[in-house]
Amino acid sequence: MSAVACLRVDVSGECAQMPPEVLAPLVQKFASAYLETRWSWPRRFSPFTAFCFLLIDPRSDELDLGELRRLSDELQRHLFGTGDEGEVALLVFEGHQAAVTAFATLDAKTVAAAVKDPSLLPPGGRLTRIVAEWREPAGAPAAVAADPEWAPDDDSALRRELTAAPPAAAPAWEGFQGIYFTPRELFYGDVVMCVPANARTHLSLVDGPEHMPRDAVAFDEACLKIAVRMLTERPRGSLLFLPMCYSSLVRPSMRDAYQAMLMELPSGRRAELAASVYDVPRDPAFTGLRQVRALLAPYVSAIDLRITDPGFEIEKLPPEAANSVTLMLPEGDAHQRTSALRRFAERLVHYKQRRIWPGVTNVRRSSELETASRLRIPFVTGPAVCAPVPAPVGGRAVALTNLPLSLRETWVPRPQIA
Repeated sequence: MSAVACLRVDVSGECAQMPPEVLAPLVQKFASAYLETRWSWPRRFSPFTAFCFLLIDPRSDELDLGELRRLSDELQRHLFGTGDEGEVALLVFEGHQAAVTAFATLDAKTVAAAVKDPSLLPPGGRLTRIVAEWREPAGAPAAVAADPEWAPDDDSALRRELTAAPPAAAPAWEGFQGIYFTPRELFYGDVVMCVPANARTHLSLVDGPEHMPRDAVAFDEACLKIAVRMLTERPRGSLLFLPMCYSSLVRPSMRDAYQAMLMELPSGRRAELAASVYDVPRDPAFTGLRQVRALLAPYVSAIDLRITDPGFEIEKLPPEAANSVTLMLPEGDAHQRTSALRRFAERLVHYKQRRIWPGVTNVRRSSELETASRLRIPFVTGPAVCAPVPAPVGGRAVALTNLPLSLRETWVPRPQIA
């Protein structure tokens, strides 16, 4: 017997202050992209409405709710970020074809009432409500309403807990994360990021070690191709920062491969491109830095070195080796992270003397953002600054107190700073 269900995306649009005519195409875009990538053949899906999808799995009697939990997580992040504003819930109604179709035709008000009162559901099905993982109380199972005509006799089957880890595959997605300039409270540029197929999570240089790529060459190439496509779609824009792995760039066996990648960049757009060189050692060799600059300089207008040591000896950096240096805050408690931030700030005078811009990434808390601004660190990135968004936000003015920026803000047109 095939599993048949109606997947309904329940979005608290009133909390996010996004009108339905704006929210509907966004939900349909991201949900469809996810299902196209993850709901693989012989499983099938088709849209009922912008918020409803028919799901069929001919190989199973029940749907894999763990995979759908992942969709809830992705939609929550893309639409509202990880804050308290707005919530995405998935309503999965499993049952007979007629019951599933009837559920899809219910209006939002009736569905909201049926979540609390299962007797209002079409007979012959079962409803499961799934919310983003970090929003669910620890140990709490999914809220389930069951119809006795369809549900198994075993009462334990009525409470399907989503305890399994998300599957390894993830939707392919291209995105950007803004680089914020604290003195003027605007986004200066964007770092290119992506969610490769078969990845557990998004890969990014700004969100900490768990999001750093394992296959650096594949990640760098994917981000470069995203930038190439973006440049073909816009006449002019702010800086795009391309991830480039230091250890790969200095390896003779990899140099030709990176040269071929870089040659794909349009020669006339160099002023809009910068390189974020990551995996930089604590004490990089002079020859290595010179090789990196020689390889990148013909294609990008600026080079940023990503470091992990707050005591990085900027005085030893060769002249013109880099335009900026960005510290990735360490994993650990708030005290460890703030200590690293303050230690880095103690050396800002040396950055100023050498005319190298300092920055901090992996900024996760509003308190860290405020501390960085108070310590006069000009450039900041990370989850507390900008979530992954589908288009560059460079040039957008946003008050420090209104960060982080996420998709719930990017749908509103804002004036661009030249």
